[in-house]
Amino acid sequence: MNIFSFGAEFTDEKSCRLHFKEQRDKQGVICKRCQSTDHYWLINKWSYQCKSCNSRTSLRSGTIMESSKLSFMIWYKTIFLLSATKKGFSSKEIQRQLGLKRYEPVWAMVHKLRKAMGQRDDRYTLEGMIEMDEGYFTIEASDQAQKTQKSGCGSKTKSNVMIMAESTVLEDIDTGKARKAV
Repeated sequence: MNIFSFGAEFTDEKSCRLHFKEQRDKQGVICKRCQSTDHYWLINKWSYQCKSCNSRTSLRSGTIMESSKLSFMIWYKTIFLLSATKKGFSSKEIQRQLGLKRYEPVWAMVHKLRKAMGQRDDRYTLEGMIEMDEGYFTIEASDQAQKTQKSGCGSKTKSNVMIMAESTVLEDIDTGKARKAV
């Protein structure tokens, strides 16, 4: 999803809430009191009410957004910013981009999202043929030339080094037979 389609689909707080409710309905809601899965939707309260015990469950309850006072729109914009680029955003930059005054709730939200994204990624393993787009490692090297000029005081420089690797298929994927190295 690009920024234009995001802006067209999630225009206001209500559209974000409705989308979140649709996703929550797909997963199902379980009553914390009686463990029932049958609920009414109370649109004026934006919460679920258990058909068995009449306990209410808010739309955020039991989700990553629980206990957050930030709007659904802020959460959705942050999710978009975190997932739209390879480089990532710092909490401070998200705070600046969204025009928020306080840093602490933004920091907590970003860390909850990163933790959830990490847990999601842990469920998948790489198999078969794997291709890598770009890979960089940061190396730190001491500057020997400066060491000799400044009587033993050396500086360390950091630089990104692109890694390039070539793989050779050792076996035919279809038959499993080993191939001779070329």
